[in-house]
Amino acid sequence: MPATRVFRTEAIVMRRQNLGEADRLLTLFTRERGKHKAIAKGVRKAKSRKAGHLELFSRTDLLIAQGQTFDIVTQAELLDGFTPLRQDLEKLAYASHFIELADAFSEEGDETNPLYALLAGGLLWLCDTQDMRRTSRTYELRLLDLVGYRPELFHCIVCGEMLRAEDQFFSPYDGGVVCPSCALLHP
Repeated sequence: MPATRVFRTEAIVMRRQNLGEADRLLTLFTRERGKHKAIAKGVRKAKSRKAGHLELFSRTDLLIAQGQTFDIVTQAELLDGFTPLRQDLEKLAYASHFIELADAFSEEGDETNPLYALLAGGLLWLCDTQDMRRTSRTYELRLLDLVGYRPELFHCIVCGEMLRAEDQFFSPYDGGVVCPSCALLHP
């Protein structure tokens, strides 16, 4: 049985680059295929039906046809435009940060379902929060946990004791927090 040349996926638009007079090359972050490049033909035309569905940071349901060099977006339906991100420059900056981190910790073609869910959730958190710094640190720690780089923050990495509410030390080399007594012994 021949492989299907058309597939449906949910994606977040990470980047876009103008191509020719009316087309746009998109970098998409998909649930099943990770980062994926596709061309949206005619999307820059005034009467394009897909234009509003393929804006940066939008979560979209796509129908994609496999092409020779790049795949082609044949249908797009907006699932969430994350409108508050477009109305606040600071939120937009944090959204860009989230996208850059997702980009840095994923490879094209890798299955990234947990990372995709985290990015979609993170953009939604940004829409609803007033404390963007805390939201950003939460996103960053969850991302590090998913990709296997989370630092140890609850136990001393030297002695293993549970940390108490006092000044602590952090060892980037060892990947976690060091309690004050161990910090004196292990500079």
